Amino acid sequence: MCKTWFITVMLLLAVAILNPLMGQDTEEAKLQAIGEKYRYQSFSFDPVYATEMGDYSPEYMYYPGYSKRSLKKQAAALKSIQKQLRKIKQEKLSIDSRIDYLLLQGNIRTNLLFLERSLLIRDNPKLFSSTAINGIYYLLISPSLSDSLKLEYILSRLTDLPRFLTSARKSLKAPPLLWILLSEKETETSLAFFNEVATHFTSQFPARQVEIEAAFTEVATALEGFIDLLDVLKLEEHKSFAFGKENYNRLLREEHFLDFDADSLLHLGEIWLERAMTKYDSVKAICDTLPLTNGPTCFIPRSFSRADILDYFQWEINQSRSWVQESHFAAVPPDIGDCIPVETPKFLRNIIGGIAYQPPGPFEPVQTGLFYVRPLPDSLDETSRSAFFRYAVKRGFKGSTVHEAYPGHHLQIQLANRHSSPIRRLQHNNMGMEGWALYCEETVYEHGFYGDDPRTYLGILGGVLFRAARIVVDVKLHTGQFTYQEAVDWMAAKLDASVGFIEIEVSRYTLNPTQPISYLVGKNLILEIHDLYRSRQGDAYSPQAFHDMLLGNRSIPPVLIYKKLAGEI
Repeated sequence: MCKTWFITVMLLLAVAILNPLMGQDTEEAKLQAIGEKYRYQSFSFDPVYATEMGDYSPEYMYYPGYSKRSLKKQAAALKSIQKQLRKIKQEKLSIDSRIDYLLLQGNIRTNLLFLERSLLIRDNPKLFSSTAINGIYYLLISPSLSDSLKLEYILSRLTDLPRFLTSARKSLKAPPLLWILLSEKETETSLAFFNEVATHFTSQFPARQVEIEAAFTEVATALEGFIDLLDVLKLEEHKSFAFGKENYNRLLREEHFLDFDADSLLHLGEIWLERAMTKYDSVKAICDTLPLTNGPTCFIPRSFSRADILDYFQWEINQSRSWVQESHFAAVPPDIGDCIPVETPKFLRNIIGGIAYQPPGPFEPVQTGLFYVRPLPDSLDETSRSAFFRYAVKRGFKGSTVHEAYPGHHLQIQLANRHSSPIRRLQHNNMGMEGWALYCEETVYEHGFYGDDPRTYLGILGGVLFRAARIVVDVKLHTGQFTYQEAVDWMAAKLDASVGFIEIEVSRYTLNPTQPISYLVGKNLILEIHDLYRSRQGDAYSPQAFHDMLLGNRSIPPVLIYKKLAGEI
């Protein structure tokens, strides 16, 4: 009797213990299944995005549709997924799965905002020209596809390109004039790009020359037709590119999980800008008292070439990686993918004025990142050769390497791409990524990577000043307080910067609401996370442990990491 009673009690206890765990497993499995539905729907709607993410399934080798019907259909599909997501019992999820839930919810809400209320998808010629090029470019740069497979996929996608460009006639009604001009410049550049791609593949596969040339000739005709359409659109009425205050506020909440609005953000940006200027001027006053350092006279080799410059950049990337490991700044897996310096592609130069990074997609089998550097002259005369060589031997490039490669974007995204959760792997939140990269710029200086010359620190402060100005410009552009020209004039004057460079910057801001704010807002949020983490760890705190914890959460909004640490998820 006692034995039977004991067994019954133990079974009941086991059921009581296992039921919640089984419920948790069931809810987490449901969540990941919904996440897969979302990924499939996103990739089907925009197969070029699928390629960027490293999914080269043959079913995605076409161009998207941006007609009203397509946008409406995609919105309906996302709302259906959203409805399924609401049925998940969040209380039965682990903390990290709850974060995945919030991320997926934020992704859907953000996409619906763009689909239903933003010109960026509904009336944007730049979307057509960029997608046309990227549909081929992302295939071209894949390190895992063979040339023969690249050719098959490119030809498959090219057959759909005329249809895609022709569809712009129905989709584009009254786009902002600035976007028309940017698209026109990009499309004109793309003609040379497509010609180079055709030449590359005809040399690789001469037996298929006629087929390749015919496909690219048809594409060239379609591109010229698209340029004709842009000429017509220039003469018509134009809408404003401003995202709108209400939409901007929603983006702050739903993509970045911030609890303040555009007005509060603008106020913060102005305060941070004033502080950055004060600190910059203070350090500059000290630097002005230091003796000039022209550096030792050095022999300029006559053979220093464009290839040597790219080799130098690779050396600098490798040096940064070694320092991150040896200084115990953060853990670097031994099998992490390469980061390779290349010149910025011609079709991107009207929106990328400086250094940039092209990450491998999270589903790309070979994890190689591309480190874009400024265009280099075809041949170096004596003056240019001297300037580039002195630039290299002075190692003045470190700040950008830290931001774009180690311990910045490349390291963070490589780790994010390894996450076990497909939902988490899809996250590339700008505030998480750009905030981390900017945080690294100053923190590595504090850890001694740059040495102790205050002139180096002045350069870092200049970067903070620039990012603070971006906040003011971004908010004012998208809430209608600045026109494009007013933003350019204000920013160029405030930063005493090249007007040409600022024009490229502000052009990009008009196409990416809240991206320009992500650097400094993200960095300051990371500093808040650091303070909370340090207070919780006490004597057990170490910088590497903090950085590994931060990177372990992957490229997600910093607010969610703070809430997780504070026990608020």
